[in-house]
Order: sequence, then structure tokens, then C-alpha cells
Amino acid sequence: MQEIQKERFKTAQDCREDIIGELMAITQYENHYYATDDPVAKATILDIMNEEKLHVGQLFGLLFRLDEVAQTQFEKGFDEFLNDDE
Repeated sequence: MQEIQKERFKTAQDCREDIIGELMAITQYENHYYATDDPVAKATILDIMNEEKLHVGQLFGLLFRLDEVAQTQFEKGFDEFLNDDE
């Protein structure tokens, strides 16, 4: 088992927590988006929600740099999902 270097461990853990926070924010914005019929509010909320999704991608990039095993397992899981129909 490959271990994360100690100096990277805290940053990787913080990154995971940040990803959770971003996903929670996306869920909240989606709820707000579908709760309103105001087109200006919808457009604003959608823009903010998409920015949060960008942050998730950036944070996963950082996590994968800090924890190569996380990246490998993520890619394996994604490949299994894509090939699940076969």
C-alpha cells in the first residue's frame, strides 16, 4: 500500500473536506434553482452552481496530485462505470 507523505496528508484530507463542501453547495444551489421561477434568479444561481462544479474539478486535480492512489482508484471506478453496460 502506497502511503501519502506525511506533509501531504493534511492537505489531502483538507482537500477531501473541501470537495464535500463544494458538493453540498451545488446541492443547495440546485434546490434554490428549482424553487424559483424568476429568470434572473435562475440565471444567477445557475452561474454560481456551475462555478462550484468547476471548483470540484480543481480540487480533484489537487487531490490527485497529492494522493496518486486516489487518482488511480477514481479512474478505475470511472472506467468500470463507463464499461458497465458491456
